[in-house]
Formats: sequence, C-alpha cells, structure tokens
Amino acid sequence: MKRFLFTLIFAAAAVAVSAAPQKVAFDKLPRNSQEFVQKNFPNETVKAVEMDRDSSWDKYTVYFNSGNRISFSGGSGDWAEIVMESGQVPYGAIPSKLKSYVGSKYSNQKIVMLKTTADGYDAKLSNGTVLSFDKDGDFVKAAK
Repeated sequence: MKRFLFTLIFAAAAVAVSAAPQKVAFDKLPRNSQEFVQKNFPNETVKAVEMDRDSSWDKYTVYFNSGNRISFSGGSGDWAEIVMESGQVPYGAIPSKLKSYVGSKYSNQKIVMLKTTADGYDAKLSNGTVLSFDKDGDFVKAAK
C-alpha cells in the first residue's frame, strides 16, 4: 500500500511539474513571434519568456521589464494577447479597422489590452471600456 501511495504521489507531482510554465530563451520563440516583438516593441527589454504547454499546443508569453507582456500561440506563433501595464498597445500591432474605429469614436483613449478571441478581437481602452470586434474587425459591442 505504501508503494502504491508513493507511486501515486510521484506521478501527480510529475504531471504538475510538466504542466507548469517553463522559462525558455527568446530565440526559442517561433520566428514570426520574434520578428513581431522586435518590430513592435523595439525599446522594450525582455525580462523573461515562458512556454506553457496547454493540451495540444504551446503558448509563449514574453514579459518585459516595464511590466508589459505579450502572448503568442505556439502553433502559428501569432500574437494572442497584448497587455500594457505602462503605455499603449503599439500602433503597428493593432488591426487597421480597430485603429480606425477607436480613433473616430474614442479619440482620447488608448488601447491598453488587445486579445484575439474565438469571435474576433477584444480591446480594452484606458478608461476601462472593452470593445468587441468580429474577425473582420467590424465593431460588435462595447462594455464597461
């Protein structure tokens, strides 16, 4: 019985450790993820990069010294979420229709969070308003 319990505890610990995010080098990111960071965050200093194995695909998160972070889906390497603790989402990272809509309807607000969803995009503004857009970038709704 002791042997069975020991084996069970060891197996549970091994699963928990393998599921935890692992620190990886920046050059382990998919190439297009590296290029996205270099193009859109040229003045940021990378603090850490983590790889999180989430079921059948990997997710990478790049943490910057400023507190900002960006997550990428590991399969495609495309950005999944950009969170700005200081500043705003880089203009070049924002899809054009979202830029146009926010610029015309919320010209005094900055986008501080941008993420992809199953239906399109969510953008959080500096005043706390969350705007939802469909996959084509067309406005769907706003919530506070």
